[in-house]
Amino acid sequence: MRRCLLLHQAVPEEAGPDEQDTRIAAAAIAEALEAGGWEVERLAVGLDLSAAAARLREDPPALVFNLVESLPGVAFPGPAGLAAAAMLEGTGVPFTGSGLAALALSTDKPAAKRVLRAAGVPVPAGPEEGWPGPFIVKHAREHASFGLGRHSVVSALPEALAAGWFAEAFLPGREFNVSLLAEADGIRVLPPAELLYDAAWPPAGGSEGMPRILDYAGKWRPDDPLFAATRRSFEGIEDELLALLEEMARRANAALGLAGYGRVDFRLDARGVPHVLEVNANPALAPDAGFAAAAQEAGIGYRELIGRIAEAATGPCGAEAAKRGERAGAKVPEVTLRRTLLAEDAGAIGGLCRASGFFSEEEVGVAEELVRAALAGGEASGYRFLLAEQPHGLLLGYACFGPVPASAGAWDLYWIVVHPAAQGAGLGRQLIAAAAAEAAGAGARILYAETAGRALYAPTRRFYAGAGFTLEAVLPDFYAPGDAKQIWALKLRAVRQQGARRGVDGAEPSG
Repeated sequence: MRRCLLLHQAVPEEAGPDEQDTRIAAAAIAEALEAGGWEVERLAVGLDLSAAAARLREDPPALVFNLVESLPGVAFPGPAGLAAAAMLEGTGVPFTGSGLAALALSTDKPAAKRVLRAAGVPVPAGPEEGWPGPFIVKHAREHASFGLGRHSVVSALPEALAAGWFAEAFLPGREFNVSLLAEADGIRVLPPAELLYDAAWPPAGGSEGMPRILDYAGKWRPDDPLFAATRRSFEGIEDELLALLEEMARRANAALGLAGYGRVDFRLDARGVPHVLEVNANPALAPDAGFAAAAQEAGIGYRELIGRIAEAATGPCGAEAAKRGERAGAKVPEVTLRRTLLAEDAGAIGGLCRASGFFSEEEVGVAEELVRAALAGGEASGYRFLLAEQPHGLLLGYACFGPVPASAGAWDLYWIVVHPAAQGAGLGRQLIAAAAAEAAGAGARILYAETAGRALYAPTRRFYAGAGFTLEAVLPDFYAPGDAKQIWALKLRAVRQQGARRGVDGAEPSG
């Protein structure tokens, strides 16, 4: 009998109904898995994931069913909500759902919007695109209708929004949820569900002046007047609109690199054109949740649904394959490596860093400043750049590197970033190979890279190891207590001997 560890956050007794929903889902999923022949063990985790990681390494199960969306004591979802995925990727145990990169990107709504827009998927315009209003003001990282209410829709914006909040066009049209399920032969789009609001909105006792949106209570509390004033419907959706929603959901899924299952939320504009409001890489899986309802509409019962999600995670379409960069048919995108910087590259590189979901605004500012310094000082600045862009100009990745001052042949790899939609296909290694060859040709003997020791950066450390770097030093508590700096090194003598035609450690660059 195969063993499955059902991993979820510890839910305090006083937690809200959105977190209590995790308990309901965990119990139902355990029952469904056991009915399907799995031996299931549940594990609730808190902020310290070290014990869980050690346990998985010492006695790995066949599968981890990952339900961790947040961790006790930290605002949902935030970086702590991503720590479990980072820990799981570090252990190498197959797990359900999306990997760290997709979770980080989809959690950051403004960054996800930029990626979707670059992929040609319509998203609501923001003030930066000249939208005059009305606007809806949302939290950049929170879900579950956190912070939404009658004051969320405004005709004009204040001079500055509070930290962590952003604004986009409030669209007046119909609202849809489209669920996606990975199967052996690709992504299956489940029947879209329309969220229908009562004609008399808001209902008696509801929030006066409430726009057609659901606040936290209206979504989660059955005793709230708004809760009963909305319902889910799979009927009355025109064939043309169905086809468009399916196509856009597939494109959004691919752009953000989701795996296993997910949900894309839409709203129509005044012309009836769907726009993606957000992409949820870990939608609720309780039996009464929208995902299970969409599966039921497709003829997939709850036990079968959970079984399919579990099987997908151990097959070629699952998170285990995705995190190893082995997505079915994954190929290096068609790119050109450009070395000459342009004035607009600072903004493009900043957007790329934000889209990755790994960098703070302060760090993004540093990345942009290095570009401006290189533009001002040329090679005298010490910074060299490789920009991997597609024929139509979309920047998919870049590397920034240069000699270490006052050293004899030591170079630093300051930055290397790959667009989430292009991760797992070898583009990062192609950038490393090109940077190493260029550095070696300029007389470098060794290339250094630094990263943090936190679980969040486990994929980065695995990437460096796979690209031929070795861990040379660890500086404990460098960035913060418990967060070390790791220094990795790639010896370039072999690269210099073999020339730019060969990749790192003699491997041919792909693409």
